[in-house]
Formats: sequence, C-alpha cells, structure tokens
Amino acid sequence: MTLISALMIFPAGALVAQEVSGAAGGAQASASPSELKVFDSSLIDKSIDPCENFYQYSCNGWFKKNPLPPDQTSYGRFTELYELNRLHLKQILETAASASPESRSANEQKIGDEYASCMDTEAINKAGITPLKPELDRIAALKSAKELPELLGHLHRTGVSAFFAMSSNQDFADASQVISFYYASGLGLPERDYYTRSDAKSVEQREQYVAHVTKMLTLAGEAEEQAARDAKTVMEIETRMAKASLTITEQRDPHNLDHPTTVAALDNNLTNFSLAEYNRAAHAPITGKANDNEPKFFAEFNRILADTPVDQMKAYLRWHLVHAYAGTSMPEAFETESWNFYSHILNGAEKQQERWKRCTSRVDREMGEALGQVFVARYFPPDAKQRAVTMTVAIEDAMAKDIDALDWMSAETKAKAKEKLHTVMNKVGYPDKWRDYSKLEITRGDPFGNQQRVRVFNFDRQIAKIGKPVDKAEWYMSPPTVNAYYDPQQNNVNFPAGYFQPPFFSDKEDDAANYGDMGSTVGHELTHGFDDEGRQYDKDGNLKDWWTKDDEHNFNQRAECMVKQYDAIEAVPGVHLNGKLTLGENLADLGGLWLAWIAWQDKANAAHADMDEAKDGYTPEQRFWIAYAQQWCTQTRPEQLRTQAQTDPHAPDEYRSNVVLSDLPEFAKSFSCKKGSKMVAEKPCRIW
Repeated sequence: MTLISALMIFPAGALVAQEVSGAAGGAQASASPSELKVFDSSLIDKSIDPCENFYQYSCNGWFKKNPLPPDQTSYGRFTELYELNRLHLKQILETAASASPESRSANEQKIGDEYASCMDTEAINKAGITPLKPELDRIAALKSAKELPELLGHLHRTGVSAFFAMSSNQDFADASQVISFYYASGLGLPERDYYTRSDAKSVEQREQYVAHVTKMLTLAGEAEEQAARDAKTVMEIETRMAKASLTITEQRDPHNLDHPTTVAALDNNLTNFSLAEYNRAAHAPITGKANDNEPKFFAEFNRILADTPVDQMKAYLRWHLVHAYAGTSMPEAFETESWNFYSHILNGAEKQQERWKRCTSRVDREMGEALGQVFVARYFPPDAKQRAVTMTVAIEDAMAKDIDALDWMSAETKAKAKEKLHTVMNKVGYPDKWRDYSKLEITRGDPFGNQQRVRVFNFDRQIAKIGKPVDKAEWYMSPPTVNAYYDPQQNNVNFPAGYFQPPFFSDKEDDAANYGDMGSTVGHELTHGFDDEGRQYDKDGNLKDWWTKDDEHNFNQRAECMVKQYDAIEAVPGVHLNGKLTLGENLADLGGLWLAWIAWQDKANAAHADMDEAKDGYTPEQRFWIAYAQQWCTQTRPEQLRTQAQTDPHAPDEYRSNVVLSDLPEFAKSFSCKKGSKMVAEKPCRIW
C-alpha cells in the first residue's frame, strides 16, 4: 500500500491489473520489436492541421492500423509493448513448465508449475468449489461478532479484502522506519463514489452489481432467493463503509491519511473488535506505532459490528471470499461472471482474453521477480540499462537548471528543492538483489492452494517489515512491467526493464525521438517529487513542510490553473474530468515534457546539431513533439473512458497529448501555430 505515482494505471488486463477484473490482452498478433518505432512518420495524418488537433495528426495512422480488439477495454502503444512482453513471458513459462524437474532451478519450478496449474482448466472445473469449501466453512462457523477478529485475520492473510486492510508502510513522520498501517477497504465497486452518485448510470451500475453478487453467491452454492437477499445485504454494508470513506480526491492529500497512533490505542477505540486477537491471527504486531489512515471509517466499522446481525456479516464475508478467488483458480463460470461485470459491464470489453494470457499475468503478479529475473537475462542487456541511466541523469540536470530559472520561487525554497532533487535515487531495470521465494511452496495441480500460499507469503513478507528500517532497494513493479513510478516516501524513481524498448526508447533512433518519448517519462516521474502531493515530502521522504508561505501560495495559484483547465474537459457525455484528482499527473506530464525538452536542447547544442535538418520530412523539434504525442495513441471504449474519468488520477491519453502541448509556446513555434488555434492555450498553465 505504498504511496506511489505511476505513469499509467492500466485498465483491466495489464500486468498490474487485479485478477478479478478479468481483463483482456490484444486479439491481434503482437508486433515484433523491429516493427515498433519511437517516431513513426507512417502514423501521421497530414490531412489534419497539427495546430487544431495534434493527437489526431500524430496518431490517426495508428488508429487505422489498430482497431480496438474485442477483448480490450483500451488498446494503445503501451498495450503493444505489454503484449510483446507477455509473449516473451509465455515462452519463458512454457519452457519452465515442460522442462524436466532436474533441469529446473527452484524458481523455474515455481513459475513453471504455477503456470501449468493455471492452464489446467479441466482439473479446475472438475474440482468445482471443493477448494473453497474449507474457507466457506470457516465463515459458516462464525457465531458472533466477538469471533470476527480471528476469522478476519486469517482471511486478510489469504487475500480476502473484507471490512478493512492491514499492512506495513513508512511512518509519515519518520520515513526511515516501517510501522503498522490500517486502511479503509472492503468495497466491491471500484471506489466509494460508485455507492453515492445519484445519476441514472450510477444507479444502474449499483443494480448490476447486486445482480452480479447474487450470481456469484449462487455459483458458490447458495439458493437463488437467499443469494439475492445476501447481495442486498452486501450493498447495504458496503454503502455504509463507502459513505464513511475518504473520496479518491481527498486521499491524494497525505495529511488526510496521516493519523499516528499505536496499535493498543486503536484497539481501545474499536470497542466492538479486538485488534489484539486480529493481529495474533494475522501474525502481525500487537504493540508498537501505527497509522489509522481513516479514523472516520474505522468508527463506522465499529458501529457496523454493533448493529449488524452475524448472519449478515457472514453473507458479506462469503461474497468477499468468492470475489477474492473468482479468477483462474476457480471454475470458469466464476471467472466468466467476474469478467462480465468488471470488464464487460463497467468497462466495455466484448470478449475475455485467452487463457494463456490470464495465466501469464497471474504468475507475473504472484512471483514477478522470479519470472522477471529470466526476462531480464534474455531481453535487457547491461548496455540498455546504462543508456537508461544516462538519460535519467540528463533529465535531472535539466530539472536543476529549470529550478534555477523559476521566477515565482524564492532562493530559500529553490535551495531545498535542489537538495531534494540531488537526493533522488535512480532505480533502472531490475532490483540489485532478487526476492527470495525459497519459503514459498508451489505445487503442480493445486492452483487454488498455490494462490492462497502466495497471498500468505506476500502478506507475511509485508508484515515482517514492521519495526525495521525501510528497504529503499525494494521494487513495487516487476521487471517486465511497461510502466514507471515515483515513490515520495523513498524519494526514488523506478523504471522497469520492460519499458525501455520500442515504441518508447530505441538506440536505433535519434535523440529527438527518444527524449520526446522516454525522456518525457523520466521527467514525468521526477516531477512527481514536486507535484501537489510529492512536494509535501522532504528529501528524506518525511511528510514535512519545506516551502515558504509565499512559495506555497504561488504554487497553489499556478496549480489551480490546471485544475480548471482539466475540469472543463467532458470525457464522455455528462462526465467531466476531475481536475483535482488528475492534478498530480497533469503537472507531471507538463513538467516532464518540459524537462525532456531542456535536456534534449542542451544535448543537441553541445553536439552542434543542425536543428533545421529535416528527416522523414520533419525537423528535429517536430520529431520531438510527434514522438511525445505518439506514445499516447490509444483506442478506448466509452465505458472505460467513463470509469477512467471517475476513478483514474491520469487524464485520458488524448488530453495527455493535446492539453499538455497547448501549454507550451515552444511546441507552437515548431509547427507555426498561431494564437487562436486549438493547440495554443488561451491561458497556458505552467509550474515547472
């Protein structure tokens, strides 16, 4: 539950997606590395005026070549590379699954046997709900709320997200230490506002959710009438919890989450729940420092236990148990129904992805570093890592230069900003020390048991961090992931190996293209350290104010420009973007591209490059901007756009291209765009 800012939050089906989302990979064949380019002139639509819609100008050719596959909620350049990486992972897993036992390493045994178990749908269907029955029996044996702590401790260890969540995280006040954290959790809809919005579509989605819960409980053995009653109970309990939860926008301010306490004090507050008994069952500390992320939520949880009949609690727990395992470990009817609601109804997917894709993504989620270690050895040579590090350092130098040039920030705050910048830790490619999976047991033919043991292994690994110094070398994305992130409490940027490939980075293309694309991503992650959330942490990752009041006012004034700019965008009819929710990502998009521009210009000037020399009909400056825009070429379903607008801190890709570029006069100059053009903002926004 680390607070990280990622470049993308993928819709259902990405390597980082939850299994219950049931999302899908591309139906078409994945492109080969040689076919993917950072700058691709064949994708440009010259019938479009670049000063009116640069996104369409840069991407219309890609849209024509890449119709949205039926098993995707969205499909773009990130998906292209993701699917290519997933093919590589499939080959690794099939080799590990079919190799003789004596020829495999310990990790190859684990990933190979887990993949083979996941692919054996005949055995999974034949087993039915038998693997789930011991857990259903545990819930059935619950006699009163007093017995809930022990049961919930067990369920949380095994990956069932009911009522609340408990894990480890860095202390807001002392980021060098890891303490117990207690979080609001236990909702089946994507986020709390799904329970509270009153528009017709939201009402319909809640009705569809109740129907989905009914169907899932029926598959788990309940009579249909009982399942329908239980589904209504689930909605009632979850609605109470949702109303007591922070909104996703409120969660972006770390001060709303910083509520230091102790485990004992929180235990005393929960008069209807023994936190000590829960922690013993969860193998978690029963004493020590803690953080209560949402006190209002836990107060409501305490009241729910006092006034909710035990049979209704059991109905809620049964649903979340079934929900937690309704993926590739259960009969296909469960997975299909889960896909139908989360991917089809909510996000518009028309077809479920192939089984091998779902199983490949499962192994990557479960044992990402065991699988990633093989991936790195095959597909990420040492020189690729060095090129990535060199670019990262160049972008950091550009940021130092940019900070010096700011006219709205005082010398005092500039000095603190540069001190934080120079403390940033760069993590590129993969961990220096691979995760140890030796204590994890994976048995071929036991997909449900494997998944349960993986979840216990990962839960216990997180809990074991409590009371110890933070490990800044740890990664929160697997090496094959096509994404990147900044961690404000560790003050580090992280770029997985899977990302440093075409169409985002290539040693066969010029600096203009690479800096416009991957350079803007490096700048994006660095800027997160200074966005509306990241700026509240100091160089050591502590939640500590290091700004003068005047500089804070100047920052907020400029940030409000971007809030209004994105609030005005209607993503789908009747649904506008939330400028406050997307503010951090919008700041990082704009700031990151500007830093890449500075770094590339400095490098080009040092090399005395001819900035007027056209290649493929475009000057280096034009290639820079086109490469930036082409990374966002994406086809997205209206249902997915609605979900994204309501839940995702990232703006849809079209606006990550056009709105960002319209704020930069340097872009307008490169394409001779005049004032009044759609690609020239009337009131451009700018912070970094």
